[in-house]
Amino acid sequence: MANSKSKHRRVQMKIRQHWKKRIKKQKEAAKAAAAEGKKK
Repeated sequence: MANSKSKHRRVQMKIRQHWKKRIKKQKEAAKAAAAEGKKK
């Protein structure tokens, strides 16, 4: 039980880190798009 629980937590951490990276990329992309819009 305890072993599988720790494994689950590790998976959750990986997913959370993955989402953080994705959100960061999306925000940066949105910033770049906004900068391009301002230039035009």
